This record gives sequence, C-alpha cells and structure tokens, in this order.
Amino acid sequence: MSRFGVAALVAVFLACASLTGASSALAAPPPEPPPLIPPAPIHREPARYPAGATGAANVVLELVVKEDGTVGDVLVREGAEPFAAAAIEAVKAYRFEPAKRGDRVVSARIRVVVEFTPEADVPVEPKPEAAPPLQTIPPPPPPERVDEVRIAGTRLPPPSSPMEHRMARADIRLVPGAFGDPFRAIDALPGVVPTVSGLPYYYIRGAPPSAVGYFIDDVRVPYLFHFALGPGVIQPALVEEVSLHPAGFPARYGRYAGAIVAGRTRDPATELYGEGNIRIFDAGAYVETPLAKGRASVGLGGRYSYTGALFSLVAKDTTINYRDYNARASYEINDKWRASLLTLGSFDYASQIQYDDFGNGTERVFFASEFHRADLRLDRRGDDGAESRIGMTFGLDRTRIEGARFAQDFVFGVRARHRAPITRTFDLEVGADAMLDHYTGDVPSEYAVQPEEYAQARAFFSPRTESATGAWVSGRWHREDGFDVTATARADVFTSVGAVEVGPSPRLTTRLPVGDKTRILGVLGVAPQTPAFAIPVPAIGYRGLPGGLGFGWQKSAGVERDLPLKFLFKGMAFHHSYFNLRDFARNQNDFSFDEPQPVPNSPAQAYGLELYLSRRLSERIGGFVAYTLSRSVIGSTEIAKERVSPFDRTHVFQVGGAVYIGAGWRTSARFLTYRGWPDEGEDATPLRPPTRRLPAFYRVDARIEKRWKWRKDGYISLVIEALNASAQQEIVSRNCNTFDESGQQRCRDEKIGPIVAPSIGVEGAL
Repeated sequence: MSRFGVAALVAVFLACASLTGASSALAAPPPEPPPLIPPAPIHREPARYPAGATGAANVVLELVVKEDGTVGDVLVREGAEPFAAAAIEAVKAYRFEPAKRGDRVVSARIRVVVEFTPEADVPVEPKPEAAPPLQTIPPPPPPERVDEVRIAGTRLPPPSSPMEHRMARADIRLVPGAFGDPFRAIDALPGVVPTVSGLPYYYIRGAPPSAVGYFIDDVRVPYLFHFALGPGVIQPALVEEVSLHPAGFPARYGRYAGAIVAGRTRDPATELYGEGNIRIFDAGAYVETPLAKGRASVGLGGRYSYTGALFSLVAKDTTINYRDYNARASYEINDKWRASLLTLGSFDYASQIQYDDFGNGTERVFFASEFHRADLRLDRRGDDGAESRIGMTFGLDRTRIEGARFAQDFVFGVRARHRAPITRTFDLEVGADAMLDHYTGDVPSEYAVQPEEYAQARAFFSPRTESATGAWVSGRWHREDGFDVTATARADVFTSVGAVEVGPSPRLTTRLPVGDKTRILGVLGVAPQTPAFAIPVPAIGYRGLPGGLGFGWQKSAGVERDLPLKFLFKGMAFHHSYFNLRDFARNQNDFSFDEPQPVPNSPAQAYGLELYLSRRLSERIGGFVAYTLSRSVIGSTEIAKERVSPFDRTHVFQVGGAVYIGAGWRTSARFLTYRGWPDEGEDATPLRPPTRRLPAFYRVDARIEKRWKWRKDGYISLVIEALNASAQQEIVSRNCNTFDESGQQRCRDEKIGPIVAPSIGVEGAL
C-alpha cells in the first residue's frame, strides 16, 4: 500500500473529525449536559391482532420520536411476523410529548414493547389456575413500556441504489429450495441467471461469477457457500437482511464490474437469543447473550457436516466435508460509540479415491479450501444523524492445488467512512479503504515439471503482494415525497508486481416520484475490477494485472409501483457493457484453465428486461413472480464472429408462494424454468456461431413447516424441504454425430442430474 493509501485514509479521518466536530483527546471534557426528559405518550391506538395468527406475542420496536412528537424510523428488534408488521403499523400512529434536554426540544430514540393477546373468539388454552373470564369483551392491551431512551437525530437510511433488492430474514427462511440460507435465496430475484440448477454460481446481468462481490458487514469474503450444494458459510441467525445490487451500488462497495451481494448482521442481542437446526446432512447453531447490563454482547455459532459418514454408507470412495464458525462481540462505549469484533471461517474438502488397472487406489482431491476473517470496527452515531465507521480486517485464504501443495493469501485491510446530513435534504459521505493481499504458494522445482507447467505455477503461485486503495465522495439529495438522487465519485488504484492501474468508478442513481405510489428509477455507473478467474477460487489469481483492468458500464432505467394488498411491482430495462473481463470461454468446446496468463475476452454486452411482482412471504399469504428476458453477447475478434454467450439464457421465469395454513403449519413452493444454453454442436465454428438451443429446464422446489411455540418467544419447527423435488435432469450439451445401424443420424444428450437436494430437519429458537 503506498503513500497514496495512507494519505487517503488520513484525509478521511480528518474529514470525520471536522464533520462531527470531534474534540481532541487532550481537550478539556465538556460540561455535563442537562438531564434528559424522555418522550411521553399522549395518543396510542391499540394494535390490531393479525388475522390468522394464534397465541400471545410481544414485539420489541426501536423508534425515533421526532421533535414534533410524531414517529419516524421504526426498527424491529425482537418479534416475528405477522405480529411485527402489525406492531409497526400501530406505532406509526402514536403521538408523543417530545423529549427535552433542558429547555431544548430534541428527537429521541426509544424502545417500546407492543403486546398482542388473542381476541375473545380465538380459542386459547387457559392456564390451569386461571379463573374463567368475567367479561366477553377483552380489555385493551396494557400500555407499552418505554425505556432505553437515548438522544438521537432522525437516523438516515443507508444509501442504496434504486436497483437494490432487499430480502429480510423473515422472508428468506420461507424461500423454497434455499434451506433458510440468506444468500442462496437471491436466486429467486430477477436478473440472476444460474449456470447449472442448484449450484450457487450465478451470472447477473451477463457478468460472470468472478465479477460478483460478496460482503458481510462491509467485509469482503471469497465465497459465501460451501462446496457444490452446501449451505452458506454464515449462520442464518446472524444475518438480518441480504441485498442484491445488480448496478449502481453504494459508494463503499467497489472493485467488482458486475454486482454486489451484501449481508447485514442483526443488532447485538438485548436478551439471550439463539437458533439452531439439525438436518440429515449437517447441524448448525448460533447463540448470543447480552453482558454488562446490556452494554455488551457475545455470540458464537457454527456448522458441522457429517456427509462424510453418510457417503461412507453409499459411496465409500467419496469424501465431502465442510464446517464453519461465526463469532461476534460488541461493546457500547457510550451513547454514541460502539466497538465490535466479527470473526468468520469456513473449510471445505471434497475428494474421491480412483483406482488403476492393478487395483491401486489414489485419492484425487476435487476441492479443498478454507478462509478466515477477523474484523474489528468502531461505529459512531451522532445526535444529528451522522454515522461513522472505522474498521480493520485480517484474513487468511488457503486452497489446495496439486498433490499436497497449497496456495495462501494473507489479507489485511483498513477502511473508514463518514456520512452526515449537511441540510435537511442533503447528505454527504466520504470514505476510503485499502486492501493488501500477500500471495504465497508451493511452486514445484523447474527440473521436476515441464517448462509450460513451471511457467503456469509461477504465474499463479509465486510470492507477490498486491494492493487496492480507493477513496470516494457521495452526495445524496432526498425529500420526504420520495425524491432521491445520489451522485458518487470513486476511484481505486491497483498494484501488482510493479504494474499500476487506476480505476475510476463514477455513479449516478435516481428515484423520482410520480404521484404517491409510483417511482421512476435510473442508474448510470462504471465499475472496474482486476483480472480474475471466471469462478473465484481463494488465494489464486493472476499476477501483474495481465491485460489491464476489466470494466463494466452499467445503464438501467425502470419503474416501481406500490399495488393493493401490499404487492410491489418493479420493472427494469438494462444494458451493461463489459470490457477485459475473463469468462469461461467463447464456446463450451473451448474450456481451458491451463493458460498461465489468458487474454481477456472480447468486449461483451448484456441487455434485457426484468419484471418482479412480490408480496412478502412472511405475510399470511405471500408470493412472487420474477421474469428476466435478456441476451448476453460476446463481441467479434479477428478470427471469430460476434456470438451469443455460451451461458446465455434468454428466458428465466419463476413463480413462488407461501401460505400460513394455521395451527403452526406453513407451506411454500416455487416453479422455476429457463431456456437452454446455445447448442454448441459440431457444426458451430468461430465463423458460424450456433443457431439452435438446448431444451429448456424446469424444476419445482417445495417446503413445509410445522411450528410449536415454547417459553416466551421460542419455537421448535419440523421442516421438510426439497430443491428440484420434480427430479428433473438438465441437458448441457448435445452430440448429433452418431449413426445407428440403418444409417440414421442420432443425437446423444449429455445431462447433469437429476440434482435433488432433500432436507428433513428440526429448527429451534430461544
């Protein structure tokens, strides 16, 4: 990291200090502020008991009481649907006597508990010692408790793109075929095109998997899923929501030309909380508890697979193992500052014993990889709504290559950003980050291998240090009517073995209201990235930035509209151009991972239309319809014509829904179909691209759950779920060069699958 990176970070720290009015640590302490008089409720409407719900429930909400006594932002801290939605709807109508600090009226952040009890006509098991009720009309709910008051301005929502798709935890766990995994659920969104059904490697608006970045709380991770059909590497109980940014992502994200998948962890626990599950192939759990009278919290979780034992029963020569761990600690230093430590780790191993003609077995390792991350950060939230974050990340990536040789990447990163309201309608964010990657590997002796093999090993595994340093400034103009325009200027500097490249990344996003329920959306942006494998592999990359940076030019426009019955419609047209990116190949007959420094693909482009109609799955009846009409094209070269990408799927359509049946039963299902790949038959050549398509594929995913409540807010569920319950095979190639005995031409299809992933398990929460 050069002087540029240090200077950029110093500039951000100085900006943070100037915008927040921070004082020097050596300055005299400020005078003690006058005591706070918390808000007092003056009008409350009882919360309506949700239709179809059963039993009593409590929902803890954190809300902002503004200076005029109305309710601003509302966040759900504890509680499940459908009670959470009903509680939010109720508190929006609350009115308060505003908080005061001395004689000054201030906004305040408070917590309330909204209690739900069944209506009189809903059968409820009475307690044995309880006397029969004396009245048929139930009394109004008791007044909500108000506590944990602290001064805060209206918290500004985090900057996001109009393209962003957000999925909350309550909805994610109901997506059939996702197995409750927060990040696997994104394949239910438009614009996401699978390579092969069930595998978590996606093309997003034509960008290959290597152009998609994965983050959790701003921390970059090399991958989010275990090998093949494995689950996510992060415990679902730790993740509050997942966002897909197909274009124009927030300024803090960069260095990827395609899309960003970002997860946000849940807030620190205010009481003992835990979730766990036991399935036929693995078990996982996460538990978090508050400490120091609620100022601190500690959480620990992980997952362990026992597929090795299962495979030993049906395929003794095959081994598949995976495991992961997640841990978090948090401490509230004062009413503005909080320190947090987040650690993540994952391990995968897949191998098979192969026998020669003499019966001698040799283990062949298909995949063996691990990564670890430790992220320490400080977060600050000011009285005026300003937010700051300073973070430091340490990591290790490790991948087994041939034999017993390994490649390693030691990761170190620092970042800082600050966002503050300049006026009531304009916010400014500045930030910078720097990443160092020190690669090492086991390079064989040049006398032990062929010259071309030695050149390849040096290109991939010889020691080197690479850096990426970036800085940005972003301004957001917003109004209460929904008008929102964000302009971002970002640039990154990349270095590797003496090579230096600069990647500018300007972005402009707009959300323009047309009436009360309709918004016009637009995005323009440029996104650079370094050379990368089409499928990201930890600790393995290209040396010296061969061919220069890759770029994605992103252009999107569309409309969003609120519909009756809580439905939301979103339609987007997009055109993305890609330069210098490395995909698998120009055609499916030309796969090659042996070139030490392959040249980038020709300029490519993807364009199309995305349609999305949704109602939250956590509602009593929820569902979605997603359709992507797109075309991905690879440009011409001196020896090849322009052609459709070998992984293009013109149509991707899916429809799904979830229904709460009652008595704790909930079921959901999804139908997915997409057009086949271009037919790369023997008649297709560089000068004669394919004109036919392989047959379309479809699958049906299903999920059913029975939940029993226990203790105060806990539950135990029996969950039966299946991906590709219809057991369909996918055709990936077709060879028509065979003939039968009568001389008739015959076609032979190469199929994958059926890839079926059944799951029977028990889930529970404290």
